[in-house]
Amino acid sequence: MVKREKKSGISPFAIIVFVLLIVYTATFLVPLIWGVNISLKTDNNAELHPFGLNLPLMFKNYGTVFKEFSVTVYPAGAIEPQVYYMENMLWFTLVYAVACSFVNIAVTCLVAYVTARFNFRICRIIDAVVIVAMILPIVGSMPSELRIMRALGMYDTLWGMMIMKANFVGGTTFLIFNVAFKGFPKDFEEAAQIDGASNFTVMMKIMMPMIKTTFSTMWLLSFIGFWNDYQTPLLYFPSKPTLSYGLYSYTTDTTSGAGTSTPLALATCYLLMIPILVVFLFTSEKLIGNVSVGGLKE
Repeated sequence: MVKREKKSGISPFAIIVFVLLIVYTATFLVPLIWGVNISLKTDNNAELHPFGLNLPLMFKNYGTVFKEFSVTVYPAGAIEPQVYYMENMLWFTLVYAVACSFVNIAVTCLVAYVTARFNFRICRIIDAVVIVAMILPIVGSMPSELRIMRALGMYDTLWGMMIMKANFVGGTTFLIFNVAFKGFPKDFEEAAQIDGASNFTVMMKIMMPMIKTTFSTMWLLSFIGFWNDYQTPLLYFPSKPTLSYGLYSYTTDTTSGAGTSTPLALATCYLLMIPILVVFLFTSEKLIGNVSVGGLKE
């Protein structure tokens, strides 16, 4: 029997994959590094030497932003405008992201369980509505949502935004939960019901513990999405600016330093990244461990 000798060296496929990985990584790292470099320069150096490293580094840009970062809002019916600073917006953002992500995931998970485990006709209708909603642009629903919120007295309230934006993540979260629930054998459910368990008990005591990694991962992704969202608070909750809302207002205000200074604008962006970056660093191992190429694994 003739043994085939193993070919030594690197295959062309491995070289192509390696090059693509480098290019893919560079698309993220290069703008990030360039932005940090610009944020540590004066306005003059940023304009004359956008790619070089100029000493001394202007770390005081971050101190300037930390002191000056503020947003002025004009609430409806208020006599005078209100000024909010970073600590105020940090608190608003935390409350908004935690509350809306909790409502979003809880409602989506419950609806996905019903459509996955019951054969009602309305379940098929809900599945079709979710697919259609994923196709339609979000901008098209904004005018009707604003009218409904104003008519029901929910405009510019946290509870109103929690109700109206419960589906902020879209149909992706629903489909992931739906597939997860459909993957459970009927034997588990039937055995529990024989012992007297209700449908709610089956969901909470049997199925939810088995998809806890999926649930926690989707909640984290939803939390990050709400934390970085500026459009929703800007339209539906304008009297309480979040950090992303404040970032947009502060960096586009031509009367402020950040609105007229590229280094200060970039320093503002990176400074406001710190809280969510800390959250991600503490949860990244669990998040990445739960996400696979085909979706989420248990």
